[in-house]
Amino acid sequence: MARIRSIKPEFFTSLTIAELPLSARLTFIGLWTYVDDNGVGPADARLIRAAIWPLEEAPDILQRTREDLQRLHAARLIALYEVSGRPLVAVNNWSEHQKVSHPRKNRFMRPEEAAELAKYPTPEDLQSPPEDYQSPPETLRPEQGSGSRDQGAGNRGSAKPSASLDDPPRADVERVCKHLADVLEKSGSKRPTITAKWRDTTRLMLDRDEVTVEHALAAIDWAHADSFWQAHILTPMKLREKYETLRRQASGKPRGSAPAGPKTAPRDMTDEEKARALQF
Repeated sequence: MARIRSIKPEFFTSLTIAELPLSARLTFIGLWTYVDDNGVGPADARLIRAAIWPLEEAPDILQRTREDLQRLHAARLIALYEVSGRPLVAVNNWSEHQKVSHPRKNRFMRPEEAAELAKYPTPEDLQSPPEDYQSPPETLRPEQGSGSRDQGAGNRGSAKPSASLDDPPRADVERVCKHLADVLEKSGSKRPTITAKWRDTTRLMLDRDEVTVEHALAAIDWAHADSFWQAHILTPMKLREKYETLRRQASGKPRGSAPAGPKTAPRDMTDEEKARALQF
């Protein structure tokens, strides 16, 4: 059901908005009327198209709606994420855009709520599977547009790697997962099991976040050459959540500051790792 929303004059002078095509700007405004009173709705381009562009007859309107959503996500104006396998869209900084006086009951969790819930392991996460157990494909658990639950270094133990949504596993996904496992083992930790969650999170980072394989590998190398981050980047879930922070620190450009000069690779890295980190 469409809802009455308000729009501030500052919308039209926003530099972030000005960089978007007109279609994306209108889609962003339309999303305010589409989402629930907590700023969240189903991330189904067909439903969004029907709600926002009901009279538009252009043959490419559905594809344009999908592209608008990706542009808004890349601009960090919305978050595209999943909760229990259901794709959702949330308007970022919702309370700054809208003041809802009598909000209806929420149907969906916001990204930060899903991320908070995901910090707590489910009963099955606390149990180690038997030696010959092959787990079925996992349903994606809650994640943040930018993050998800940190499980330490994955399901440790001698269990076989679990299945993922990709069958056979994708080479690019396997390359990133294996590199992280290699780095952890090289640092003295017990080699973690590459689980379905590892693969699914890596796939989302590559496909949805548009992080290249080389940049993902560089982020791992950079983090594990840093005394602080090497204790935190232990899973693809944490890597995806903290990727932008790692990228900014690696380039020497914290948010809101001027460029701090050329990139520099951390110490105690191999020549190959240094060369890769300089591309990160």
